[in-house]
Amino acid sequence: MAAVIFAISLSIIQRGIQYGTYAETINTAVRMSTGYLQIQKVGYNQAPTLQKSFELTPKILDEVKSNPQINGYSPRIQTDGLLSYRDQSIGVMVMGVSPKTEPLVTDCKKKIETGRFLAADSPKRDYNPPEIVVGYRLLANLGAQVGDSVVMLAQGFDGTLDNIFVIIVGTFKTGSDEFDRSGAFMDISDLQNFLGMGNRINALAISVRSQDDIQEVANKLNHGLRQTGLVALSWQELLPQLKQTIELDNSSGVLYIIILLAVVGFGILNTVLMSITERFREYGVMLSLGMRQEKLVLAVGLEVFFMLVLGFLIGNGIGIAVNSYLVQHPIQLGGDVAELYRAYNFAPVLVSSLSFKIFLDSSLTILGISVVAAVYPLWRVLKLEPLKGIRYT
Repeated sequence: MAAVIFAISLSIIQRGIQYGTYAETINTAVRMSTGYLQIQKVGYNQAPTLQKSFELTPKILDEVKSNPQINGYSPRIQTDGLLSYRDQSIGVMVMGVSPKTEPLVTDCKKKIETGRFLAADSPKRDYNPPEIVVGYRLLANLGAQVGDSVVMLAQGFDGTLDNIFVIIVGTFKTGSDEFDRSGAFMDISDLQNFLGMGNRINALAISVRSQDDIQEVANKLNHGLRQTGLVALSWQELLPQLKQTIELDNSSGVLYIIILLAVVGFGILNTVLMSITERFREYGVMLSLGMRQEKLVLAVGLEVFFMLVLGFLIGNGIGIAVNSYLVQHPIQLGGDVAELYRAYNFAPVLVSSLSFKIFLDSSLTILGISVVAAVYPLWRVLKLEPLKGIRYT
């Protein structure tokens, strides 16, 4: 029974941490960049360009607003540019976002390190330069300070190069070295005016109430948006590298579980076989007194069955307790371990999951292993002869 308890509890804890870390990593990644889904022009994801833009029509908004699984949405523009301050110039990726609706989709506003995020309701005046929020590493590399005015150079919607003065109102720190080094946010209306895009946008970022609903929401949107030249893409299509990293790590986790189950399977076989063979004399006596062989096998089988049930209950109980604790108290990793996690695009935190699938899969797998391991000992009982059992040493 100890082997069953050990196998189930360890399997649940290990898979719980894996699934919990994946969910946290996905949530962190999409809440800092793409959102769970995006509506884009067909082909934009493969070759982003300002020309693959679209206007946010009432039909698109109706498709989004009518879906109760969608939690929020926000328009986006993305373009490459050059920020210059004194004699320093650095290439940047500028994200045009709506300060009012962006917090519904991403956590950019929560990642402000110094200064503030873009003002949502500040009055627009012609003599005020547009605001920009940059990564803290980008600000350091520019040698500028919050409050300084810098020049931004970018190619407009019509292909011409243009420049504009922008004022740095804050810096953000996301934990992504690349984005902190080259990312910047501007009010989408300011960026539309600067690039000459009118009301056009590159993408509509969408958040959902549950990660489990992502594919279903994408299918519904694609059904409603057919013949519009637009497509709804999930985060798996927007962030393929993250998806591949998770799949690779999950494969190593499955291999670990297979090795664990093989060891535990032999342990269960050995335990059941020993507990049965050491009572062969008792079985031999019972058979000599007239007990039918099938009833003896049934009795031994029920004994093994109740042992497994008790092991399942205790193992699942331990798994629930440990996973619940890790859900409530995630372990923040630091130092070199945290850097290693970031290098593989994982959030540096150990958090678990209480998904029913984890408990069901672990219990059914151990049940299968246990049943297979119990077959041979029960077969030995079925073939036991009364005299051989009595004389068994």
